[in-house]
Amino acid sequence: MAYASPNVTPSGANFAQFQAAGAAGVLNLLIAANKNGTNAPTAAATVSATGGGTTGGLLPAGVYTCVFTETNGFGETTASPASATFTVTAGDIPQATFPALQAGNVARSLYVTPPGGAAGSAVLYARDVAASTYNLAALAPAANYASPPPAVNSTAWAAKLFEMARAGKYDELERVFERLRKLLTSFNHGDPVPHAAMIANLRQVHGALALLTELCAEAGALIDANPGHITTQLTGIGGLAPVRVWP
Repeated sequence: MAYASPNVTPSGANFAQFQAAGAAGVLNLLIAANKNGTNAPTAAATVSATGGGTTGGLLPAGVYTCVFTETNGFGETTASPASATFTVTAGDIPQATFPALQAGNVARSLYVTPPGGAAGSAVLYARDVAASTYNLAALAPAANYASPPPAVNSTAWAAKLFEMARAGKYDELERVFERLRKLLTSFNHGDPVPHAAMIANLRQVHGALALLTELCAEAGALIDANPGHITTQLTGIGGLAPVRVWP
């Protein structure tokens, strides 16, 4: 497993669009390119009860199913259909084989239903699985200590956040960084910090910064390809300021 960075869809802005609307125009196109998020998986994982071996596994004996979600690094989709049941005996290491990722997604989160658990009782087992197979060698967390699959697809979260900011609704964007500040303050003080809350907030901050990084990269590339020239103009207080001018 490895942390999955946000997968930003480029804006596709050309120089004429940049020249007409500046960085704000590129941001508008970035929002449009990322605002629909990505699709949830439509096929179930296939699980071999002993695909990873028959010794060393820590799952208790029993009958299991699993589902998985996908992430584009900004957020997480809703869950796939459930796998067929697979029966584990002591020591078995089941191996899940996943279908190809949906377009724009970069990793998966695997959720396992506890032995004898009802449909819909799956809890988080592994996060950021980029490979097409995964061995379930570890002990599954107790249901009351783990997260269920999300009920809402959040893969368009960052674009929607900037869409609100563009409309003058900065509150939620400010809250993202305020939540991070509070979590880090608690962490630095040695206070307990909920793992899930910390990870979710770090992902949100990373997603927001990834869109801003893409904006800067695209604007910089357009200027590099169409440099124009630098001149000076009078400011409102009679001074001179450098200004980039294009033909």
